[in-house]
This record gives sequence, structure tokens and C-alpha cells, in this order.
Amino acid sequence: MIQIKDVVTLSDQNEYLVVSKVDHEYRNYYYLVDINDNSNVLFLYENGEKLTEVEEPELVSKLLPMFYAKIACLL
Repeated sequence: MIQIKDVVTLSDQNEYLVVSKVDHEYRNYYYLVDINDNSNVLFLYENGEKLTEVEEPELVSKLLPMFYAKIACLL
């Protein structure tokens, strides 16, 4: 199970820090930042055993406040 602050290596061979994680509508979503290039940000969700990129901009806009609220207590 992936947790906040974990470092994961994805299929692009880049390492990403899990900045935040939220459960929304029975699905786990992740906010990841490339540890070598902070401008490389991904929003993914669990799709069975793999992570899939969120492609709907409206969903990303909805998730962003939830991601920030989740980590606000850690700052």
C-alpha cells in the first residue's frame, strides 16, 4: 500500500514522492512529484494493481483541495 512520503519508481523510470493521497468515491488518488524535476507532477489513481493517470481536468480541480487538506496537518 502506497503512503504519503513514500518514494515510488514508475514505468518512466523516474522516482516520485507521494505528496498526498485521498480516498474519493471509493478510489485512492495520489499526488506525486518527480524528486529530480519538481515541475513533473502526476495525479494518479489505483486501477486494480496499477496506477493510472487522471486525465479529466475537472476531476483534478476537484481533488486538489482534498490533497492540500490531507497534508495541511503535516506542514
